[in-house]
Amino acid sequence: MPDLSDKTILVTRPAGLEQQLMSSLTQAGAIPIHYPAIEICAPGDDSSRDYARQHFADFDIAIFISPTAVKQTLSFMDIDDRNCKLAAIGSRSQKALEQAGKVVSIQPEGHDSESLLQHDAFQSVHVAGKNIVIFRGEDGRDKLGRSLTDRGANIFYAAVYTRKKPVSARPLDESLLASTDAITISSNEGLQNLFEMTDGNATTTAQLLQIPLIVPGARAETLAHQLGFHTIIKASNATDQAMFDALQQIFS
Repeated sequence: MPDLSDKTILVTRPAGLEQQLMSSLTQAGAIPIHYPAIEICAPGDDSSRDYARQHFADFDIAIFISPTAVKQTLSFMDIDDRNCKLAAIGSRSQKALEQAGKVVSIQPEGHDSESLLQHDAFQSVHVAGKNIVIFRGEDGRDKLGRSLTDRGANIFYAAVYTRKKPVSARPLDESLLASTDAITISSNEGLQNLFEMTDGNATTTAQLLQIPLIVPGARAETLAHQLGFHTIIKASNATDQAMFDALQQIFS
C-alpha cells in the first residue's frame, strides 16, 4: 500500500459514489475530503424513461453507460435479462448490475463507449435490425448511438437521470484550497462545475488552478487545459482504482 500520509485529497464524486475511493485513500494514509461537484437528480423530462419501462420487452439489447445509469434505472423499473441482453460500460457498471442479480452478457475490456463499439457483439453483422436501448443521463454523448445506427441498429435513448451543480455546495474558499494537495475529477461536468464554484473570485481561481488535478480521460484533459490548470494527470479511466493509481504517480 503506497504511503500518501498527510496528503489532503479533494474527492468530487457525487454523494453516494465516493465511499470506495475515500476508503482507499484513508487506508493509504491520506486525508480525503468529499466535495461533490455533481448532484444526481431525476431527469427533467421523464418521457423516455417511462417509455423504456413500458416497452422494455421490445428491446434486444440494453446498454448501461455508467454505474449511475444502472442505479437510477433499477430504482425506477425492473429489467428482465432473460430475453434482453445487458451490456455494461466499465467494470463498475457491470458490478452494479451483478449485485442486483442481473446477468451481464456483454462486457467490453475498456471503460468507455469506444471499447463497447469494438466488441464483437456490436459489429454490424450482429446488431443490424436489433432494437437497442441506451440508459444514460440527459444530454449524454451521441457517438455510441450514432455509430450503432450506422451499423443498422434501431436506437432508443432512455434518460434516467440528470447531473447538476449541487445546490447546497459551498463556494470553494482559500482555506480549503490551501490545504489541498490534489483533486480527483470523474467527468467534464464535474470539472466545469468545480471551476465555477470559485464564484469568479480571481484569487481563489488562481489558487485552484495550481493544484494537481486527476482527470479520467482525454476529453477532461482537454477541458482542464482550456480552463488553465497547471498540473494535469490523466488517469486510465474514471474508476476508483485508476484515480488511486494516478495519485500514486503524483506523490511517488
